[in-house]
Amino acid sequence: MTSPIPGLIIWPVLTGLTLVLAGRWWLLRDSIVDRIVNRALAACLLENLLRDALFQQSLAWLLPGEDSDVVNIARQLSLGATLLTISNIYGLAKLWTGADPAHTWRRQRRYYLVAISATAVILIVGTPARHADQLIDQALGWPAVVVCVAFSLPLGATALLLGRVSVGEMRAAGDTTWQERALCTAVLGTAVGLGIVAVAYPLGTIISVTTGQPSFDPEMHWQAWGAFLLSAVGAPATVTVPLISTLLTHIGWDRTGRYCRRLHPMWADLTAAVPEIVLETRRDHHGRTDPAIRLHRMTVEIRDSLLHLKRYSDSPDDLAATAGDPRIHARRISEAIATKAAGHPPSASRFTPRHQVRPGARDLTAELHELLALAEAWPHARRLTITIDHGPQPTRPQAGCADRADAPPARLPHSGDSSALQHC
Repeated sequence: MTSPIPGLIIWPVLTGLTLVLAGRWWLLRDSIVDRIVNRALAACLLENLLRDALFQQSLAWLLPGEDSDVVNIARQLSLGATLLTISNIYGLAKLWTGADPAHTWRRQRRYYLVAISATAVILIVGTPARHADQLIDQALGWPAVVVCVAFSLPLGATALLLGRVSVGEMRAAGDTTWQERALCTAVLGTAVGLGIVAVAYPLGTIISVTTGQPSFDPEMHWQAWGAFLLSAVGAPATVTVPLISTLLTHIGWDRTGRYCRRLHPMWADLTAAVPEIVLETRRDHHGRTDPAIRLHRMTVEIRDSLLHLKRYSDSPDDLAATAGDPRIHARRISEAIATKAAGHPPSASRFTPRHQVRPGARDLTAELHELLALAEAWPHARRLTITIDHGPQPTRPQAGCADRADAPPARLPHSGDSSALQHC
């Protein structure tokens, strides 16, 4: 069948589908589920291209043989591409039911074999319609019934499996989120739509053949619109949501990435002052670190560095606590860094006994917000402390005695001076 959808609608949608597929192959191709979804999207793209009149004309110009034969083969192959999409959806549903992921590709090869066999039946039985330059529903006859049955059986099996899984999930849903309930509802709607097509398509054809009446949709327009809305609009819209989330995470525009960027200047200065607390972070095969892991490591390393810098502070009991005025706290931290950078030894009297150590906020969310407030005040405190002079004396001067004209100012270690910056 040739798609009745205007090119002004179908080509922007197909362009968007291509971009979604390219993005998923780039960012979401590691797990089994992602790879099956990507294959289903590729089959969707092929299915809609084979129905497009412009694409069919391009194939007729490129390939040898009669133009009508090439166009009709493309029309019938579009049904096979639909079955290929369905075979991937069936594989996803089997995983959803708890099938062993270790045997996924063995099962998937069987599903592909069913799709290929049904496509071969469609091409063989549809030969008279191609020779007559007609669609299968225009030629009708018992060959059309065979084609409808071969096409509808995989759709019906997939509809039954999807319906059973989605209904079971909705019944068992106790503390599920609204997103999960919405997904189950969408899957159930897809199952209902596939079930209607699987029943109505062969039933209508059988009635037309047995009664001698023409097909109620000889141009197969309603099937083309239904397939287009399901495969080129509905399914891509569902899988685009995780792609957008992954893309935002990849470029650091997600909330966790924004937190990391806000903490980075303070983290860089603290780890440059105390580089021994920085540990190597595992990265994936793309050289990336999960933002949540990176944020956790940054907060831990900020805490560890503050505990080390307590020995250089006038207020060691308060330095590792993030509560209070962040501007005063940031100033004390920057002064401790400047004291350490000036070469002064730590004060043994400033070690806090173990039983007096107070970890500060135990609520991780509250602690993160306190560190973010401290990071916001950090640039100003750092600029102020750069000009403080601690002098060459072995003991640290009292507050207010830092501005001497006969000694160079102590400088905070710059974030670019430490290899620890490569950690983030």
